[in-house]
Amino acid sequence: MAESKLLQEAMNKYPKQLVKCIKKLEWERMKVKLAAQQKLAIRRSGQRGMWAREELLVVEAEEKAAAAAFEAIPITGVEPPIEILNQAHEMMESVFIKLQQIEADSAEARARELLRGLGFTPSNQDLPIKQFSGGWKMRIALAQALFLKPDLLLLDEPTNHLDLPAIIWLQNYLLENLNEDQTVVVVSHDRNFLNAVSQEIIRLRDHTLTYHPGNYDEYEMKMEDKAKMKDRINDALEKKRKHVQDTINKQRSIMSKSGDDKRGAVIASRQKKLDRLAGHNKTDSGHRFKQSYVVGYHLNQGLIVEREAPEPSVTIPLPMPKELRGNPTTLLSLNNVTYSYPGSAARKGGPVIQNVSLSLFNSSRIALLGPNGCGKSTLMSLLSGEATPTAGTVERFSSLVKIGYFSQHNVNKLDGYSTKSAMQYLMDTFPEEYKTQPMARKYLGSFGIAGPRAILPMSTLSGGEKARVALAVCVHGGPQILLLDEITNHLDMATIEGLVVALKGFAGAVVLVSHDAYFVKAVCEQDDDDLSDEDEDNQLRLQEEAGVVYRVKGGKLHRLEGGVDEYVKTVVSENKKGMRSGAGRPI
Repeated sequence: MAESKLLQEAMNKYPKQLVKCIKKLEWERMKVKLAAQQKLAIRRSGQRGMWAREELLVVEAEEKAAAAAFEAIPITGVEPPIEILNQAHEMMESVFIKLQQIEADSAEARARELLRGLGFTPSNQDLPIKQFSGGWKMRIALAQALFLKPDLLLLDEPTNHLDLPAIIWLQNYLLENLNEDQTVVVVSHDRNFLNAVSQEIIRLRDHTLTYHPGNYDEYEMKMEDKAKMKDRINDALEKKRKHVQDTINKQRSIMSKSGDDKRGAVIASRQKKLDRLAGHNKTDSGHRFKQSYVVGYHLNQGLIVEREAPEPSVTIPLPMPKELRGNPTTLLSLNNVTYSYPGSAARKGGPVIQNVSLSLFNSSRIALLGPNGCGKSTLMSLLSGEATPTAGTVERFSSLVKIGYFSQHNVNKLDGYSTKSAMQYLMDTFPEEYKTQPMARKYLGSFGIAGPRAILPMSTLSGGEKARVALAVCVHGGPQILLLDEITNHLDMATIEGLVVALKGFAGAVVLVSHDAYFVKAVCEQDDDDLSDEDEDNQLRLQEEAGVVYRVKGGKLHRLEGGVDEYVKTVVSENKKGMRSGAGRPI
């Protein structure tokens, strides 16, 4: 782009400087060539190194000649001869071809569109990268990868640092803007995201890759169907073996009683048939099995049908909430709560939270959805008591109502313990309950921090393990209310599934902030089957208390009767409007 600008100015405005311009461009290109050749000369050795150093001498001489040619042109310039005019047009043509290849005319617009979709407002797109936090730098790296339009795009946990609107935008971008010859490989624990973007699942287990067409839900269904099919095959083989074995036993009984030696041939024939029934006679592709199909020595004349061991399930042991006297219906309530950050009265946009009222019951399952920065975590801080409202009140049923608060701040805080182990951290946090190491290790082991992991320094634990430690501390003592802010970050699918089961069976109130659509649906959206056994009055009460999804926008709560699906549709519609207007997706 710099060469194009220089050539156009020389040709259109300053023709006497055209010769000097051409010589300058030749010199600049020789500098680039010289730098590349110097790297080769340093890196290569032996025969190739000798050739590289010989070529370096040639390039150095050419660079000096180009510099001398540039210096020889007077500052005032000269009239360009016809040869220089022809050379200038040829250079301009080659520059235009390169600009078309890199799509230079639309490069900035594409970059800004990607950044808008990932949540960058027009005002902060031009800020220095050093001013952004780690999560926003991850978004910048993702935008870089998408901007390149690569043939092969590798995305390793791309949704970890994205809010739900950005995740929705990303999955729609991958579906609508990639060409058929582009390949995307995704590692993710976000089930909804995988279902939306994947056409094939590659499974890695026991050092082996297996390939399954379809998305993640289809993969799970096929694995379940395959397991059932193997059970049916084994049951059928077992029945056939039993029948043949009964026939052999009957023939042997007859032969022993009658002394008829001819029965031995029948028994031998049946025994051969029994040997063939030791394995299945069909391959996975449906062809008849032959020993010559499979390399190696075979003890059986068929394929042994073994059901694959299922993935180990994860159990999250949430303790029962302590009972409260009087069995209160309302545990905690926000009454017309408004919150502004200290010193932000004059800040544009007003309070973060405005006149919000919310009640938590024993069976409440509430989800708060919205982009980062909309006030979800502030609401959680108000519910937990860590923040005091500017106006309005936060009321608990009694001082005995205990709240377990899980936040990314609590997980990040564990990074500060470079030498302290999870066991020691638990003993220091609850010295009365865990006076001995075995007691602390037993409790941590129930959350998957077992064996040597419990006594290693906290800095050596993975993100998922630190989240488990923080969760173990959060639920300790049987709280009646669980506030879970982005708990699924860094957790694998098995742990998320175990957490869903635990929360659905939890006897207290749960408030979630999450960008995992599957997790929110599974925990907070009430199934009709769950209410089918209840009488009409109980159904109305449970529907009112449980399974509520709110959108946090403009400092207020907006109830979504359609749950997560309604939120997704709204966000997609607003994204399109924001992109058309150039304002980006709404915050």
